[in-house]
Amino acid sequence: MGRKALYLTIAERQSAERAWKARYAASTRCIAKRHCQNSRVYRKRYGRHASKSSLSDHTKALSVPDLPSSLISLASTPLPTSTLFHDASRSADALDESDLSIWEQEPPYAYPEPTATVHEVQYTKNLVDVMLGRRWRLSKAVRDGRALQFIDEEFLVGTLKDLTGRISRWSSVASRVAGSESGRNREMAHCWLQWQARDILTDCKEVEMLKNGENPYCTLMQTTPL
Repeated sequence: MGRKALYLTIAERQSAERAWKARYAASTRCIAKRHCQNSRVYRKRYGRHASKSSLSDHTKALSVPDLPSSLISLASTPLPTSTLFHDASRSADALDESDLSIWEQEPPYAYPEPTATVHEVQYTKNLVDVMLGRRWRLSKAVRDGRALQFIDEEFLVGTLKDLTGRISRWSSVASRVAGSESGRNREMAHCWLQWQARDILTDCKEVEMLKNGENPYCTLMQTTPL
């Protein structure tokens, strides 16, 4: 017995091929591959990133600030896998984010606590997932834009100084919120510390790679959260 033909006409086959190509073009694998290819071509053509040989001895001698073990541990905490997290990580239009700005502020928080019902506990968990997804999306947008900027020695020195201040701020906040909050305020303070820690750790890796003349925008910028 012969195999049944998938397509009865050439037009059907061509239509199916176009549909497959469209799906592949929108896939995570294709986007990541295209991003890396474009980054390599852009860097080669326009020389947008400083090479290791072009850096002064002073800049080469600068080191990435030491990170507290608690920061590294929190930054390494796996991200949520919920639908809410992934929706928020993909688009600002997927969910209503109008009330999230209060949780962008630096903790500690002193907002009125709801009664700890099952519904409210689940709402807080959902809120954390949405907030982490939103922050992942915003951080990715910043790094995508940075990949097209002129990354020179001044940028590296400025970023290293900025990192020192951000690490000090993170440690200060972490010590102030420890044991000082409860309920939703505590969970959202922990959420703030987590996405701040992730940003700091990723920026440290980015600067270290740039100092070594490497391109961090292929390895650090996933198109979807891990």
